[in-house]
Amino acid sequence: MKRFISIVILILFSAVTIYAQTQFTADAPAQVIAGQRFRVVFTLTNGDGENMQVPEFAGLDVLYGPARSQSSQISIINGKTTSTKEESYTYTVVASKEGKFTIPSATITSNGKQYTSNQLTITVLPPDENAPSQASSQGTTQQVASNDDKTFARLVLSKTSVYEQEPILATIKIYTKAANIRSLDNAVFPSFEGFVVQDIPIQNPQIELEHYNGTNYQVVAVKQALLYPQRAGKITIDKGEFTVTVQVVRPMRGFFGMMQGYEDIEKSISTQSVNVNVKSLPSGKPSSFANAVGSFTIKSSLNNKTPKANEAITYKLQISGKGNLKYIKDPEITFPADFDVYDPKTDVDIKTTTSGVSGTRTIEYTIIPRSAGDFEIPSVEFSYFDLSSKSYKTISTQSYDIKVARGDNSQQGSMVDFTNKEDLKVLAKDIRYIKNGDFKLFRDATPIFGSLSYWIWYIVPTLIFIVYIIVNRKQTQLNSNTQLLKTRKANKIAAKRLKMASKYLKTYNKDMFYAEVLKAMWGYISDKLTIPISELSRENVSQELRTYGASEDLVSRIINILDLCEFAQYAPSQGNDVMDRDYQEAIRVIGEMENVVKNK
Repeated sequence: MKRFISIVILILFSAVTIYAQTQFTADAPAQVIAGQRFRVVFTLTNGDGENMQVPEFAGLDVLYGPARSQSSQISIINGKTTSTKEESYTYTVVASKEGKFTIPSATITSNGKQYTSNQLTITVLPPDENAPSQASSQGTTQQVASNDDKTFARLVLSKTSVYEQEPILATIKIYTKAANIRSLDNAVFPSFEGFVVQDIPIQNPQIELEHYNGTNYQVVAVKQALLYPQRAGKITIDKGEFTVTVQVVRPMRGFFGMMQGYEDIEKSISTQSVNVNVKSLPSGKPSSFANAVGSFTIKSSLNNKTPKANEAITYKLQISGKGNLKYIKDPEITFPADFDVYDPKTDVDIKTTTSGVSGTRTIEYTIIPRSAGDFEIPSVEFSYFDLSSKSYKTISTQSYDIKVARGDNSQQGSMVDFTNKEDLKVLAKDIRYIKNGDFKLFRDATPIFGSLSYWIWYIVPTLIFIVYIIVNRKQTQLNSNTQLLKTRKANKIAAKRLKMASKYLKTYNKDMFYAEVLKAMWGYISDKLTIPISELSRENVSQELRTYGASEDLVSRIINILDLCEFAQYAPSQGNDVMDRDYQEAIRVIGEMENVVKNK
């Protein structure tokens, strides 16, 4: 009986087993070192392979292979059983010379059907020359390293001479000769002052090989961003500082003698400052220049060319291409005078990659014709600076002829025709008919001279004038004391900046949010303590706040919120709850500081 149950279970188990799709793939390291062996593996998944055709490995020498192996795996997910079978064909290869080599696709036949693998591109690096590591610059790429020849940081810029608004790809990398990179702590990234920064998320950082200054290192990119210079001239990017933990090999004495062990060590590394030469855009900018730099196209659309009076229609502009789409100005459009035009709705849909920013900027207008007739929406011009030709280009949309029909007379707010009084309708109830017919006028017999109204018209202006003189004199005295005026207005100015920060909080714009909170805090402290911002530091702020009467706890919290804001601008993205907490803490410490002022 037990044997029968086991057979039934086995049959049911086999019935629900799902075989995944057959695939044929190739895999190899992306970078290798000349003279070192590596493996190229072709894998057939869920199939029975035969008649495999492998192309010639041009530029590479095959030492062994193919070594065939098989494996299988069964997994159960949500009650579904999946069986996976793999056949692997492994080649042991060595590269005798450096360069970039491509292994073409291989083919294999399984169950009467032919499958093709993917191509492989392998970069062969030269062997170590044991050259000292130092900063170098090659071509248009500026590379900066610290003075640590084992573990160091570099800032790599794709260009160091650009036009205004021309993007620069900036990459911060960690290099090491250690066995492994364990962690990165206390990261202080460069401020990139003078640039608008568009971060490129690094979803899954990969350790790769890179040949630098005659030595091969393990490399991981910790930050990538596109930098848009906002002014012409020389802009200096300050250094970044990091604490990195690496795993190194140490000789250890074991039971069988000397052995190799691993030890984690912590190192402080930094990039050096980098200079970028930013050129002004050439003269002769067209009047329709929209601060756009890149390559763009423009098109327009109108949802209704024959509307009725007072009927809303939608006019849409769409600017597409590659460049600073997020920061360009909307083109100017001249609509007919009889049209009511509402504020446009702008939507920017972009994709940021290492090759730049591309996407679409859509501007949508809602317009309402108020009278019947024939009208024209003229062509819209859009000018941009083309980086490929280093010149300005102007493109335009089509024009639209609109025939507006007479609207429904039952609608209020329309003025369709002035030839007939009966066709003039009340517009928002502020235009009314002239009263017709006979009516009588009456003279008011009450004399104003000597009445209460007469004396009020004399006394009230006199009192207002006296009050004005007193208030104005007091205000003049207050305005003459600049420091006192700044101190009194410090809270109001900080509140305005925090209000702006709350808008960025709602849209989850982390960089602008923390920048506004930091401006609010430093500005408030500068105005309240009457110390110029350029002379403020964490040390003298702490001392001055204590002298002013703030408690140790309040001083500590103020310094803490300043540190949080400075670090958060360059830290990885955080949740809305963290940003909201920091925002509320900034409001609280300013409120408590105001209580200290009142008590004083």
